Amino acid sequence: MKRRDFLAAGSLGLAALSTATTASALQPDALPRRTYTIDFQQNPPREFVEVRMYTVKDAEKRNQLVEILDKALIPGLNRQGIKPVGVFVPIPREEQYAQNVFVAIPHKTIDTFVYANPKLVADEQFRKDAAPMFETTSRDPIYTTCDTFLLYNFPSMPVMETPELGPDRVFEWRLYRSFNIERNVAKIHMFDEGGELPLFREIGLNPIFFGDVVAGNKMPALMYIIACPSMAAHTEAWRVFRDHPKWIAMRDLPEYADTATEIDRVVLSPSPGSQI
Repeated sequence: MKRRDFLAAGSLGLAALSTATTASALQPDALPRRTYTIDFQQNPPREFVEVRMYTVKDAEKRNQLVEILDKALIPGLNRQGIKPVGVFVPIPREEQYAQNVFVAIPHKTIDTFVYANPKLVADEQFRKDAAPMFETTSRDPIYTTCDTFLLYNFPSMPVMETPELGPDRVFEWRLYRSFNIERNVAKIHMFDEGGELPLFREIGLNPIFFGDVVAGNKMPALMYIIACPSMAAHTEAWRVFRDHPKWIAMRDLPEYADTATEIDRVVLSPSPGSQI
């Protein structure tokens, strides 16, 4: 297999998913399964999204990191042609993620993901702007860890979107983990072709990106970020979603049973310099 074909295919979760047939000869207690075909045409081309989750030791370090990301990382990546870049912090009530900072970076190809950091280190302006980070030592770093996820965008949402939602906008990051790759493919199908993602748009849960996690922890999984113009709008949209007849109908379909068995979530605010 050629390298580009391997990167394009990756795993079953990378596929553009379409229903082919239903499984036959089921055991009485078995869940109905669908068979999914892989579309290698990729038209339009699907991009990748890199999601970084930094961990800091306190609020002071978090503020320092956000300032560096806004003033150094975002412009540095923009100079490489990588944009828009989003930087997010948890809203105050999200205590579980209070020491985290999230960054979302789109990549048109896998190469921009691979070479982004080496290019940043070779960028004199970036090194100057990020000096507060590089002048620290391992005993007192700006951040303690950085978990990175690489996503391959869903076929129905091949590129990152940036809706105009105003200064009070809020975001929600979610990771849906499945207990095996087949159930992850089924959950992606539920969003992508089963109607869940179009329903999000209909009720005002504006998608920023939806992607299959092709590298990272807690795999197999999918990840997404949605946005609303305010916290009140976010709360109301989820209320509408939970009671919506379209959601009630699809959630009870047997082919989507037992898919997302673990869900991580956090509500986020954009940094002052975020481009999303």
